[in-house]
Amino acid sequence: MTSPTTVVVNLLNTNEMFGERVTYWDMKFAKNVRFAGKRAQAGVDLYNIFNSDAITSYNSTFVIDNPATPQNENTWLQPVSLISPRYLRFQVQFDF
Repeated sequence: MTSPTTVVVNLLNTNEMFGERVTYWDMKFAKNVRFAGKRAQAGVDLYNIFNSDAITSYNSTFVIDNPATPQNENTWLQPVSLISPRYLRFQVQFDF
């Protein structure tokens, strides 16, 4: 008795189909302060300002659905990853 095998078929060539355009904005605010021959820098980085949720990759594998199972096993073109959400990063740097 042999086990059932899964056949993977690439329906699209590489870079043949694209999703939505990915655009996101990052911003940095920093202030340098000099005193007694030393320097301090304080800053805030803001990533993904407009909180884009664009999809960066899709599942590109098509699997033939097994009619004996109740759920749909095919996940072709389902989103796999998104852009990181909006977040802040605070920083302080001392040079002496």
